[in-house]
Amino acid sequence: MKKHSTVSRRDFMKIIGLGAAGVGAVAAPAFTDLDDAMASKSAGFQRSWYVKEKDMPTVEIDWPKIQRMDNRKTFHGNTTWLDLIGKEKYDDWLAKGTQIQRDNIANNVPGNTLKDVALLSASGAYLHEPTRFIQQPISWPNPWAAPPIYMWQGAPLPEYFGAAKYEGTPLENSRMMRSALRFLGASQVGFSVLDENTKKLIFTRHCRPIDGLAEKYIQYESGIAKGYETNTAYILPDKQLYVISIALQMSKELFRQGHSILRTCGNGSRYYHWAGVQNRAQALLNGLGYTGYGYPIRHWGLMSAEADAVLSGMSEMSRNSNVTISPEFGSVAGYFTLITDLPLEPTKPIDAGMFRFCHTCKKCAQSCPVEAISFDDEPTWEPNYSTLSGCETAPPTWSIPGKKTFYRDEPRCFTKWQYPFCAICMGGCTFNINDVAGVHELVKATLSNTSLLNGFFWRADSFYGFGTTEDAAKGDWWDKSLPTYGYDTSVGAFDGGYRRAK
Repeated sequence: MKKHSTVSRRDFMKIIGLGAAGVGAVAAPAFTDLDDAMASKSAGFQRSWYVKEKDMPTVEIDWPKIQRMDNRKTFHGNTTWLDLIGKEKYDDWLAKGTQIQRDNIANNVPGNTLKDVALLSASGAYLHEPTRFIQQPISWPNPWAAPPIYMWQGAPLPEYFGAAKYEGTPLENSRMMRSALRFLGASQVGFSVLDENTKKLIFTRHCRPIDGLAEKYIQYESGIAKGYETNTAYILPDKQLYVISIALQMSKELFRQGHSILRTCGNGSRYYHWAGVQNRAQALLNGLGYTGYGYPIRHWGLMSAEADAVLSGMSEMSRNSNVTISPEFGSVAGYFTLITDLPLEPTKPIDAGMFRFCHTCKKCAQSCPVEAISFDDEPTWEPNYSTLSGCETAPPTWSIPGKKTFYRDEPRCFTKWQYPFCAICMGGCTFNINDVAGVHELVKATLSNTSLLNGFFWRADSFYGFGTTEDAAKGDWWDKSLPTYGYDTSVGAFDGGYRRAK
């Protein structure tokens, strides 16, 4: 049975100082208490009419082939690239990137000036951090050694107030968490259940830590109510758990700056943003009597966030197998996951026609400077071996079979993970558009129902100037009038006069 809060709406208004008159002024919604307000219909995830819920995502999955993988072997692992090409080539690669940055600053290259690099530091990315790999002393704060936030609490337990933990139905809990997390900084929220299949998305080990932190496994343990952390492992309770998938918008305009530090600022800022959202979400769950298992290190979590974004309906797969596309945010959004024991109603995968569009678009593949993105007409089940010289025989451990997609050549892509960093593919994506104009909703609605006009929309996107910014114009970003944080926070907001429901 659900236990509601005992504070009445009238008493709540008195507590915050509105009194009886204030109650009448804001009494329009017929809520009996605060829990009903949190679980109201207005907290639901409203989407455009053409976004269809499906029982399965649009990328085919063969679950028997999906196996848990070692996160250290992905290209988010700290030494995957080093192990693959050897220390000599790796040191040379790092040194070249550092020299590129220094040359760009000296020559005031648009989008890569000292001002741009300073903005990068302010955005929280600290992408000059590779100096530690070559044993040079650093004097700035090291974000990789930040205090662990795997099980941040940040709020007193319900017992502190003499209350039992909050209890609601999974649907009520999902509505409550979406409302709360949107307020706390999430751009959008989805939910999934950790079952026999999706448990395979939990990594076997966390990314190889640095700066003396111990390497840790990710394990389950039976008979415990709450997880914990040891010197060698992150322990999850072997009971029913759920996943909160959180999307954080990033600046589309910065991503259009292409191969530049300015673009990297747009990407780096999400990690500072996520650290705050995660801590707040964990504190909320703790205050409700539940636990949120978060990211041990700000940049890396316990499972594949992109995979859960697809399964929970936050986004669809794209031609670039390391990027997903949202109907609301396009290709420019960061995804994060929070594991919890709070029962949640899962949100279903979606079909908005975007993955089908990627089959014929190929714009990201055409724009990739190292040809890391597939030009194939159809996706495949098996990851491809790299075509990068010296890496052709290395097993593609950074990807696992079991999903039918366009696998990116990770070693080729990683050659551009140096100063000033790339992601031209995301900035030039057809879906990286500002969607205030009504025509964009019409375009997206058409794509969700037919592929006959895909070529026309591809050409129109290029004609109207979307895509990456010309090098000479990258410095113009500093003079533009853009929204706070660089993105439209009213996307997905249909109440309070923000947007009209579609």
